[in-house]
Amino acid sequence: MVIMMNSSFDLKNIFSSLSTALDFTYSGLSSHHKRVALMSLKLARRMGLPQDRIKNLFISAIIHDIGAVSMREKEILGELEILDPYAHSEMGYQMVKNVKFLEPVSCFVRSHHDAWRGDNPSGLRGDRIPLESRIINAVDRLDVLINRRQNILEQPQKILRRLKSIAGTIIDPDIMVELADLAGAEGFWLDLEYGSLSDLLCAQTEDFEISIENNMLLDVSLLFSGVIDKKSIFTHRHSRLVAASAFKIAGISGFSVEDSQKMLVAGLLHDLGKLGVPEKILEKPDRLSPEEFRLIKRHTYYTHRILDKIKGFEEINRWASFHHERMDGAGYPFRLKAESIPIPSRLMAVADVFSALAENRPYRRGLPGNKLMGILDEMTGSALDPQAVKVLKDNYSSFEELLENEDPLSQPLA
Repeated sequence: MVIMMNSSFDLKNIFSSLSTALDFTYSGLSSHHKRVALMSLKLARRMGLPQDRIKNLFISAIIHDIGAVSMREKEILGELEILDPYAHSEMGYQMVKNVKFLEPVSCFVRSHHDAWRGDNPSGLRGDRIPLESRIINAVDRLDVLINRRQNILEQPQKILRRLKSIAGTIIDPDIMVELADLAGAEGFWLDLEYGSLSDLLCAQTEDFEISIENNMLLDVSLLFSGVIDKKSIFTHRHSRLVAASAFKIAGISGFSVEDSQKMLVAGLLHDLGKLGVPEKILEKPDRLSPEEFRLIKRHTYYTHRILDKIKGFEEINRWASFHHERMDGAGYPFRLKAESIPIPSRLMAVADVFSALAENRPYRRGLPGNKLMGILDEMTGSALDPQAVKVLKDNYSSFEELLENEDPLSQPLA
């Protein structure tokens, strides 16, 4: 399938916004990827890298830890010296290289923790490690040394002294010299705690564009849906199943090709905010407590705020993030009344409920068709749109075919 939407999207904007989802930790949003990208760009410009390399550096820096899915992994990566820094780098490499247009930057993700001295799984050492990876490694180490509870202008000397102690072993000594010079300005440090890092990134990237071509939007959506679905063993294909189901419902309902494709993208990203939910809640073997359910309710709000930053995603955002709103106005996160819930969002809600009921969960097995249909009937009118439910029930055999595929998007979505 080729995505042929009329809207124009900017990949810089998409990557910058979606990277927010990679920065959820136990302590909240860290903005680590944006800071690493900002410092990488400044350092690359200081070192005189050509624009095509700066573009690729930006992409690899803004998603460099994409292979670290769990909050526990992210906490560990917040230390200067990591016992095993390579597992998430390899996972990220495998994910990124499967996206055709990102394959050239996948090696930068793989080697962003490679030590200058060698002894790396990649077999690389010294200047055989990609320069882009060496830049990311240096600024990444700087970022983890910053104490967020202390005045940042009290910290440069201590941080640079610590970094210099690992120059020549962990980080490139020549890059350390450039970084130390760059970090001599107070503005370098103050930028790192500025409230709008996205604006600073825009300023650093305004002299180049990364335009969407052919399947790039679908590929990026698939990449991030893979991150979402790796969050729990019980959701290993949930986003893809919701996307395939939503696309099918949209097609049967007479949506245009473009709107059906938007539904596909919205389905892939609908649970983006679940990256902000601790794994212990997603994998709890019993039903959630009221307190835990209130934490789960945050995920659609997070999805909404992240997608809201992407220009041209206005419809995709509503269709993705309103999937837990209800016809009776008792849904979340905005308690929308039926008349305020767009038709595509109603279809997405049905696709999500169908997928969730059909899949295994920590506390139950996936439901057979008759029980699934019974629950859909019970939810019709109060929670779910009757017409959307009717479309699924009238064509149930074709939706069952999606369930039979390990990858619901592997079959033609007609």
